[in-house]
Amino acid sequence: MDEKLPCTLITWEDVYSLCRQLAQQLRKANFRIDVIVAIARGGYIPGRLLSDMLGIHDLTGFKIEHYQGAYKQHAAYVKYPLNADINGRNVLLLDDVCDSGDTFTVGVEHLRHCGEANEMRTAAMHLKTVSSYIPDFYVETVTEWRWLIYPWAVNEDLSSMLAKMRLDNSDAALLQQQIKQLHGIDVTARQIEDALMLLKQ
Repeated sequence: MDEKLPCTLITWEDVYSLCRQLAQQLRKANFRIDVIVAIARGGYIPGRLLSDMLGIHDLTGFKIEHYQGAYKQHAAYVKYPLNADINGRNVLLLDDVCDSGDTFTVGVEHLRHCGEANEMRTAAMHLKTVSSYIPDFYVETVTEWRWLIYPWAVNEDLSSMLAKMRLDNSDAALLQQQIKQLHGIDVTARQIEDALMLLKQ
């Protein structure tokens, strides 16, 4: 059975604007950041943008797995640990979105086992109000739950949605209509074709 999942497509322009606003918040807070630690994979691009906007050259990360595409797979866990010295440093732990809060909870605990940071703060572009964890910094609050599709995850998220649909054919126009009905988003034929390529691998 096809599964309805309300979604919002986030554009590259949105991401730049959100990171810019996050950078402004961090400047106003007078939190001197020594190192940005991005939670992979969602925090990679916001981390790079923030490091550029704030002039912070120390950017590193570690990987937490929780979702496959738009669907939760298992309890959040650290797949690839941090390999950086954070002792005595001011750390900003960053992800794209704080959804359930599980990723940040696991991430903060992981960093506490990696060393004794002088100070640690957390940040995300989006905070969903269902989250059990509230980052120190965030830009937009999502009050009505929906899946946020960031521009770096379009193929992965669309392919996971298509995999749950009854694909009687691979007509891009028809699939565009079905995605609109099930998920409330307008995607291009090219995005459908690229997502279908992932399913053929």
